[in-house]
Amino acid sequence: MTPTTSADTNRWASLRDLILIICALLISKNLLLQVEALWTFAGPISLLFALCVATICLRKRGSSWGSIGLRRPKSMKQLALWTVIALIVTLGVDILVQSLGTDLFPAPDEATQAIDARFEGRFGNLLGNFPVYLFWLAVAWIIGGFTEEILFRGVLFSRFEDLFTGVPFAAFLAIVCQAFLFGQGHYYYQGIAGWVANGAIGVASGVLYLAFKRSLWPLVLSHGLTNTLGMTLLYLGVME
Repeated sequence: MTPTTSADTNRWASLRDLILIICALLISKNLLLQVEALWTFAGPISLLFALCVATICLRKRGSSWGSIGLRRPKSMKQLALWTVIALIVTLGVDILVQSLGTDLFPAPDEATQAIDARFEGRFGNLLGNFPVYLFWLAVAWIIGGFTEEILFRGVLFSRFEDLFTGVPFAAFLAIVCQAFLFGQGHYYYQGIAGWVANGAIGVASGVLYLAFKRSLWPLVLSHGLTNTLGMTLLYLGVME
């Protein structure tokens, strides 16, 4: 097999994987949103389902989570430093975009606000309730910390990068594509402002992924810690 033929085969395989994973993510979420009993968990369930499909795609091509960045860190000190950097950068981007979004984007319509209120209502019994706090903490780490980072910064980024092989700025295009999908996942309850804010975080995380030599652990830990902070503030009643 010539190098050109091999590259084309790899590109087509990546396109197939992308179609399967993205369809699994979007279709499952839209179906779950129609089920009243599962509505509030449509996002987490669809993400887990998409990750299962993504893992199958990886294995069919002889890869694993380790090959996309979930390998054992070489240095714990370096991991701690990178995690702190990721925390500062992603929180900074979130605060900046959220503050700019107030002026740049129109307020969500009544339908989106109603969906957002219903979504946030999941945490209505979190205040002072330690068992519920532990439950949402587990969800925050499993879905936000691990699933989203492995799926978007790991699998989807690698597949988009393979798809754009030979195209100028392939890595940058891959960062933008995975960030676009990451932001889109928040659109149904946060509107366009949420799409842009989370998309910006996705871009920052994609850049950090490359800066961290394609290691996912700093992003997994920083994402999980950010979610932990938010859940803890809700539990203590500091944030509503």
